[in-house]
Amino acid sequence: MKDKGWLRYAAMTDTGMRERNEDAFFAGRVSGYHLFAIADGLGGHACGDVAGRMAVEILEEAASEELSAFDPAEALKRAFRRINTAIFAFNRERGLNAGTTLSVAIVGDAGRCWIGTVGDSRTYIITPSSVWHTRDHTYVQSLVDAGMISPAEAFYHPAKNILTRALGLEARVEMDLDERELSPDSVLLLSSDGLHDYVPGDLIQQIVMANDPDTACR
Repeated sequence: MKDKGWLRYAAMTDTGMRERNEDAFFAGRVSGYHLFAIADGLGGHACGDVAGRMAVEILEEAASEELSAFDPAEALKRAFRRINTAIFAFNRERGLNAGTTLSVAIVGDAGRCWIGTVGDSRTYIITPSSVWHTRDHTYVQSLVDAGMISPAEAFYHPAKNILTRALGLEARVEMDLDERELSPDSVLLLSSDGLHDYVPGDLIQQIVMANDPDTACR
């Protein structure tokens, strides 16, 4: 899909081997910006699929309001707070423990990109010569940060799905904020662990560089 002549995007989700798809996504234009998001409800918790959908639905509404009044970085912080508060209240009212990951990218027409992340869903920025992605909030990533294991070992670690941060489980949660510049040959990819837990970064790079967005999604 073409938008403003320079940006093309596509989105897709697949249940795969799971009984229920707990991913939710958004891709579109909001308040003069391109907005992309991926949420993955926590499968080990009740109503994880609901939490993922809530995150994306609240994000779209919040982004529309916040981007009209604040810069993208502040708008992201406010939107994430609203999402976390809503899911946390949903849990308290029903005696549940639902949660979700969320990674959001806001792209301006000049190519500036603001990224907010909680959990292990990722935003990638891929070029022909580089692969960058957001930092996972997982136990295994903490081992990598401490120098105890390598990124290659982390990819195969049996505990790599243990999260250290998620939306909706506590009254407050810290969002990671990244600001990046997109070059004309950049590809922005948002994914849940259903992709990047099984496909290494170099192969993801090969696929997105060799295909248009619709084909790469498939």
